[in-house]
Amino acid sequence: MKKNKLLSILFCIGVLVFIISGCKKENQLATPSAISAETSVSANESSGHTFDATFTKWVINFPNMAGVVGGDVGTGTYAGEVLKISAVGDITSIEALYHFNGRIHSFTAHVFITWNTALGTAVITGRVAEGWLKDATVTGEFDTFRVCPIPTPGDAEGTQCYQGVLHLHVPKVA
Repeated sequence: MKKNKLLSILFCIGVLVFIISGCKKENQLATPSAISAETSVSANESSGHTFDATFTKWVINFPNMAGVVGGDVGTGTYAGEVLKISAVGDITSIEALYHFNGRIHSFTAHVFITWNTALGTAVITGRVAEGWLKDATVTGEFDTFRVCPIPTPGDAEGTQCYQGVLHLHVPKVA
């Protein structure tokens, strides 16, 4: 019982950090001049940088997913679809498209996920297929939450959701 209470407390702290970090970035980019400067960022101007796009997603009607995004893309919506899925034991391999539609930036990433269902953690690799920072390399991760800390309308898995981050890596231009 104490372990469950500790996990609940740690989960709440994690959610607060997630929310606060997204709000902090939003406040930094709230002025119109900052937004217009951000929207003009291209892969060449971002040479050598890594940008973080956070997400909370859930399955609405397999293979379709919905959710919300934040971080360097700004607050917005997430949509995704599973293209391929296979499982061996506790490891599920997934190929998917992740669509981030933020207030500041939008992009689609073609991703490959290795999800350890026993641990509820996943590792993500891939590439930006369309939109902001097209062709940037993507890495990331997500955690599975049996009870999502935010509302998940249309959640086909009850209250389960997946929270994580994609790191968009723009290589240095020589």
